[in-house]
Amino acid sequence: MVAAAVAGIARLDETLGLFDWRADRNASLSYLDREYGDRGWALDRRVIEDARLWMPPDAEYGIVLGSRWDNLDGQVAADFLKYFLLPRKEASAGSAPWLFCYGCDVAELASLEVLSRGRDGILFGRRR
Repeated sequence: MVAAAVAGIARLDETLGLFDWRADRNASLSYLDREYGDRGWALDRRVIEDARLWMPPDAEYGIVLGSRWDNLDGQVAADFLKYFLLPRKEASAGSAPWLFCYGCDVAELASLEVLSRGRDGILFGRRR
């Protein structure tokens, strides 16, 4: 019993060091890193954050996919936005006042005022 207690005390510093490392790593993350977590897919965090700040809570937004985005990427993006931007709602891209555009030609969306543009082909804007 005494030997187990001594062994436990001896390893206490090592165990606390592990938690200290995790705390240091978490403390080093930026606000956006904490908010969005691991960047496992291609949406630009800055564009999504800009959209969240621009749109009022009761806004409706649409998603337009360009030819270089496949259906899986588009579905992942739509699902992410659906829950992250709550209480805002997804609507038809043809009628929504706010739009996300993934890899599409902005010239085709002549009435769109681009408010934020990401380096990975995503942009966010509102209809004029």
